[in-house]
Amino acid sequence: MRVVLVEDHHLVRKGLRLLLEEEGHEVTAEFASAEEALKASWDGDVVLLDLNLPGLGGLEALPRLAQRAKVLVVSMHDEPAYVARAFALGAKGYLPKAALDQELLEALERLEKGLRYLHPKLTEALLEGQLEPGLEVLSERERAVVTLLAQGHTLSQAAERLGVSVKTASTYKQRALNKLGLMDTPDLVRWARKQGLI
Repeated sequence: MRVVLVEDHHLVRKGLRLLLEEEGHEVTAEFASAEEALKASWDGDVVLLDLNLPGLGGLEALPRLAQRAKVLVVSMHDEPAYVARAFALGAKGYLPKAALDQELLEALERLEKGLRYLHPKLTEALLEGQLEPGLEVLSERERAVVTLLAQGHTLSQAAERLGVSVKTASTYKQRALNKLGLMDTPDLVRWARKQGLI
């Protein structure tokens, strides 16, 4: 398979390349950030995507990358919320970094056959109904904007209270919507209520 690496740590990319090439896979491109991967022209069957990237996060880039190739998320985050969110955004597989050596080749094999891959350790947690993304996927500022909106403040009032511009507050709101898979402010309010924020 032709594999594209999106991972900010050089040594991890190097290790992945060696492992993949030893098994007959071809690494066609490597990127240290999601922005680079989105701007560049590349050919690949699978994108190995880290979620913790500088600048644009892996979750935010995932939908656009998934339009170009199958995405296998490789992340240190193994909380059900991250896993559920990644699949909702178009990932075909999810693999904890701790299991890379043992499970990567099996994951690629499944994706090649048109199947999805989820590491066994994560399956049980997902089946326990913890499918809705929780507070942990939001940054501190995103959470603050969501809380203020849920309390009935307007976006400009939220911006004023946080000491940021309305444009910045709007960006935090949009990021929160994207991460949580929600459409609009009423959705955010319902979600915040479920989370006990209001």
